[in-house]
Amino acid sequence: MTPWQFPTRSLYHWFLKTYVATHDRFGPASRVMCLAVMGWSLCGTMGAHAADVILLKNGDRVSGEIITMEDTVLSVDTDYADVIYIDWDDVDGLTSEKPLWVSFHEDAVIPDDIGVRDGDRLILFRLEPGGSIQLGQIKTINLFELSYRGLLSLGGSATSGNTDTQSLNASGTLTVYKGWHRFIIDGRANRGKAQGEVNAQNASLNSRWDYFLTKRAYIPFINFLEYDKFQSLSLRSTTIIGAGYDILDHRANFLTVAAGPNIVYQDFTSEPSQIIPGFSWQTRWNLEFFKGDLKFWHDHTGTRDIGHDNATRLTANQGVSVTIYNDLSIRFEYNVGYNSKPAENRKSTDTTITFGLSLDFLG
Repeated sequence: MTPWQFPTRSLYHWFLKTYVATHDRFGPASRVMCLAVMGWSLCGTMGAHAADVILLKNGDRVSGEIITMEDTVLSVDTDYADVIYIDWDDVDGLTSEKPLWVSFHEDAVIPDDIGVRDGDRLILFRLEPGGSIQLGQIKTINLFELSYRGLLSLGGSATSGNTDTQSLNASGTLTVYKGWHRFIIDGRANRGKAQGEVNAQNASLNSRWDYFLTKRAYIPFINFLEYDKFQSLSLRSTTIIGAGYDILDHRANFLTVAAGPNIVYQDFTSEPSQIIPGFSWQTRWNLEFFKGDLKFWHDHTGTRDIGHDNATRLTANQGVSVTIYNDLSIRFEYNVGYNSKPAENRKSTDTTITFGLSLDFLG
């Protein structure tokens, strides 16, 4: 068993059949809720081996779980013979219950109307005999290469004379893809002074691991950390496990939503620390134009406590960037933090406007 097979054989089989059965019956919102319920149900479900089917040119069929295809050899994990190896030249077609990452030889023409493009690869579920993809053009299946994209941003200002102010803000994000896994980490920090007195000091760090069950549906594991001196917040840690769905699943233009139950640890300087159950949602949206020279984005995390004060909190970051030279961009952000039950003598809403330069990187 390879690492990316963890432990979804039987779980995935059950999940996919249930989701497909409800996919055309409900709207997008209902499907997301369905994913949330099924994602949690997966944790306690054990069953039979997933059944991918490989059709051979001699008419035989092989059932099992497709692992990889490399050097013209297809590896299949079966219940009856463990891992077996099939000469790729003997394969006429196949159907998989998991998405397959298919790469091609250099001279191959990749069809535009099949599967989902992932760089120079296609993500698909089947290869039809006599279809538009010739099996001889395929180089590998499920050999996952690491890919990533991200940015680092720095901004600030200073004034002197009648007013004496300084501000500094920094932010960064990194998204790493590898097979059925997506890792995201982003953070930001702000500090400001006026007339020698600190008047702004806050930071946040969001980290998440998404484990994909289909090419769009996944189970997210999210931890969101917040600190804000002027909200009297020493630390707030929100941990979310639920279900997510990529409404748009391209690397540059994407929209993903996730939701699920959470546990919040909260420590104000003016109050005892608390552990609060609740429900959270998270949205990440990115849209690019002119080959990435113009970018818009919106990310937000919301929580609703269950019990305690039934507080609602929302952290939203949105902005635009314009490329000025190669990977260097001018960046503008408008960030909002809302807490319906703030600490005593504190306002419920904070806003921050930041300008700066950002450096993009892609690999």
